[in-house]
Amino acid sequence: MIIYSPRKVERFSCVYRECGAKCCVEGRVITAQGIRRISKATGKAPEEFAVLKPERGLFRLRGRAGKCIFLREDLSCELHELGVKPLSCRMYPFLFDGIIYADELVLRLRCADECPGIGRGDALGEDFELRIEALGNQFVREIKDYLKESAEHEP
Repeated sequence: MIIYSPRKVERFSCVYRECGAKCCVEGRVITAQGIRRISKATGKAPEEFAVLKPERGLFRLRGRAGKCIFLREDLSCELHELGVKPLSCRMYPFLFDGIIYADELVLRLRCADECPGIGRGDALGEDFELRIEALGNQFVREIKDYLKESAEHEP
C-alpha cells in the first residue's frame, strides 16, 4: 500500500540543469536489490556507492559534497544511462517519507515541494499515477524480500 502526500502533482517536467539537480543528493534510500542491480551494471563493489548499514530494510547512497555519488559534473546521472536508477529516484517528484511497519508495509511518499519542475510541463495523467504506484509497490516488495531474507539468516 502507498500513502501519498496530500498535494496532487498535476504537471511535472524535470529541469535538473536549471536547478542544479537539487534532487540528486547524498543519502537517498535504496533497496538491497537496487544495490545489486547497480553493482552488476557498473562493476562497482556495493561499499563503493552505498552505506551498507541497513535501516529497517533500506540502505543509503554515498555522495560527494552532498550530491549523489553517481551525479556527473554536467549534472547527468551515470545510472540513468545504464537503466538502473534506484526506485526512490524513479518515483520523483515524490520522495520517500517513511515506511509504516504493520501487518502490511505501507510506503509513505511526499511531494518534493522544493522542486522547480512541479507545475511545469505537460499535464500528468493516469499513466503517471500508475507508474508511481507500480514503482512504489516494487519498492515495498524489495524491502519485504530483504527483511524475509535477513530473518532467515538470523541465528
